[in-house]
Amino acid sequence: MKLLLTRCGRLDRVEDGPPTVPGPGQVLLTVDYCAICRTDAKMWQQGHRDLALPRVPGHEIAGHDAAGRRFTVWPGQACGYCRYCKSGRENLCEKMRVIGFHSDGGFARHVIVPRDSLIPADTDIDTHYLTFAEPAACVFNGLSQFSVLPAPRIIIYGGGVMGMIAALICREQGGRVTVIERNQRKISRLQPFCTANAIEICKDTTAADFDLALNCCDSPIAFSLCISKLGKGGRLIYFSGLEKNNEIGTNLLNLIHYKELRIHGAYGPCRRHMRKGVAFCTRQQASLGKLVEKIILPEDVPSVMASVLAGDTLKYIITFEKEEMKMRVTPPVQPDIHAEKNRPRPALSPFLQELTGSISPITTDARDQAQHKVDLKTKPLGALGKIEALAVQISALQNDLNPAVDGRRLFVFAGDHGIVEEGVSAFPAKVTVQMVENFLAGGAAINTFCRHYGIELFVVDMGVNGEFDDHPMLLKKKVAPGTRNFAIQDAMTRDDALRAMENGARVFLEKNRIARCDLVGMGEMGIGNTTSATAIICAASGLSPARLAGRGTGVDDRGLKRKIEVIDKALALHPVDAEDGLALLAALGGYELGGICGAVLAAASQSCAVVLDGIISTAAGLIAYLICPQVGDYLIAGHQSVEIGQRTALDIMGLAPVVDLDMRLGEGTGAAITMNLADLACRMMREMASFEDAGVDSGDIE
Repeated sequence: MKLLLTRCGRLDRVEDGPPTVPGPGQVLLTVDYCAICRTDAKMWQQGHRDLALPRVPGHEIAGHDAAGRRFTVWPGQACGYCRYCKSGRENLCEKMRVIGFHSDGGFARHVIVPRDSLIPADTDIDTHYLTFAEPAACVFNGLSQFSVLPAPRIIIYGGGVMGMIAALICREQGGRVTVIERNQRKISRLQPFCTANAIEICKDTTAADFDLALNCCDSPIAFSLCISKLGKGGRLIYFSGLEKNNEIGTNLLNLIHYKELRIHGAYGPCRRHMRKGVAFCTRQQASLGKLVEKIILPEDVPSVMASVLAGDTLKYIITFEKEEMKMRVTPPVQPDIHAEKNRPRPALSPFLQELTGSISPITTDARDQAQHKVDLKTKPLGALGKIEALAVQISALQNDLNPAVDGRRLFVFAGDHGIVEEGVSAFPAKVTVQMVENFLAGGAAINTFCRHYGIELFVVDMGVNGEFDDHPMLLKKKVAPGTRNFAIQDAMTRDDALRAMENGARVFLEKNRIARCDLVGMGEMGIGNTTSATAIICAASGLSPARLAGRGTGVDDRGLKRKIEVIDKALALHPVDAEDGLALLAALGGYELGGICGAVLAAASQSCAVVLDGIISTAAGLIAYLICPQVGDYLIAGHQSVEIGQRTALDIMGLAPVVDLDMRLGEGTGAAITMNLADLACRMMREMASFEDAGVDSGDIE
């Protein structure tokens, strides 16, 4: 059978009759595999002025002859006597005809080719890898025009299959290679390939003065960047034809003059390049396997042509043998970023076990789709900085490319601490009660911030040493009237720690049942809680209190020294496992930290993003992360506190603060500011135009 291009956009399956008898100098080749090139997809969509239909496409062929000998095919059909053929540049033959274009190609069970176009295969190569020989030969043709410098710096624009083959060949020749690819999904797909071959792949680079540039995509902007990125005397291999009807500025082209650049056009390969391509494919089978999207049957080809044309996929290879479908080549499995944390965890209550079991990490695909949409907005890559990162994270966790955080809520968890008895705070313990009353009266900073940003605010009594009248804003979840002094005993029992977490989780879930929350902030109040938070972070990180302790409510130098001594004493008393979040909470924590931890877990179970505040809520977030590492995908670091220990906790979780305003108040004020920025990020994602929407040239590099 064969696939016949009968008109633009249509490939018809046609059953073969008896194989055509080859003429003089020709061979009947049985096609084992034929890869789909982007050129095939362009012909499928828009035809070509020299293309006569109907036609069987396909020029990246691997097959065997009647004697069972394996070959790939040089797709050119040269005259052999023009000046180009006689000079060894038969790819420029004045009467060139191309298989799959001027004559029927490899999208068929059999193909007739000139005998001298056959390139024999090495005996130790898997046949389907021979389909990479022709694109590899194109690269060898381009590189043949230049002598290789010692360890040249090479930049390649376009992370498609051709770009990756070019990068691999350049690495073989000792080059230091950077590939520029704008599509985040493609970068993620190619990362294992690039890591294995010491190739840098990124969306952009500030590096310049490269020795060699290759444009492996049809973007005029990529071509222009190749010129601008080259150093003096640099070389450009011009592989890909550019999009039609575009312009290149003369100011840019003048750089060719000023830098004395050398530009070499590279069209198709010669036979000798095909032989080098076969040898390359034999050497690099393991790497080439990472560039195969899938081996497919002919009937599947029409369904993949659009994605091949769009450059969204790697290499599709056609087979005509159904038994070959037993071998499905799939994209490499992405590493589990949480694998190092997936060890047995301390036993939680059944309620908390169910909660943590329902938390799934954000998929790479969801994140990449969101990043791709952001990258196509009318702006330079990364120009909106952390606003872009917020948009991507929230889009990915909502699994929605038009995210919204209409339901925004902030909880201030309050509790007293027995450690205050050690003189670690500039304020007495009774201030906790007084501040909670101030929250309920609407007079605190967090009240002002939440009113301004339209955030629903609740205060949660987790363990305040005092009682409060009922109030619409107050949620009573007290475990006990304050923790014990953890300098001389555990701050709480393990059961109380679990109850604190459960109470915090239920706070979120109960309010979420009434009205769904899309974004939640975590604030706190509790005299002495910076000491508790710092002790937890020291225990989790192994760093000393002298490095991490801050002034909290504003203790003087003598007070800071006392605080460090107390934490040192407590850590010596409680040699807990640094990765046992529950043990850290029970030994060194506070009821409000336990409440925040539980609320974080509950929010993540409902796919709700969580904005942490300063050092206390960050320490609570760290406990949640140690208990269930998947929760890290749902955490946003609201602001950078002046408390040094917060940075260490954020580093453990792989988080970076969104803003830095030299704040150290707590209450959730930094979280409230960032929640407003998250709302803005979602609005940007929904409303900001793409280059295509606005009719602006994007310079898309694929």
